[in-house]
Amino acid sequence: MILKCDNEELIKLLRYVETLNFKDKIRLGINIFESKYVDIKNNKALNLIKKLLATIDADYNKIKFINFLEYKHLMLISAQVMELTKKEKDIFIFELLFNIYSVLIKKQN
Repeated sequence: MILKCDNEELIKLLRYVETLNFKDKIRLGINIFESKYVDIKNNKALNLIKKLLATIDADYNKIKFINFLEYKHLMLISAQVMELTKKEKDIFIFELLFNIYSVLIKKQN
């Protein structure tokens, strides 16, 4: 974790996100950016994450849609994010994006 946080629930949630595979982290990011319960209006980041998923997932590249009923563990994480405060949501999103970025940097080297 990069940012300091004393909320044990958020720390557990972030540790669980670190165990997800790369595609699921990106799918989770798309779900959170498209959701109405997180007040982030950053279409550039959303489009960038969607392009990234399209390059690594052939199924998403075909239909450009994610059926989140197939990813119940991601829906559980999204429900837990919904219960967080605004500040905790911001921390979670920042940590998620940093985690995706750090995986990309590791793959590049």
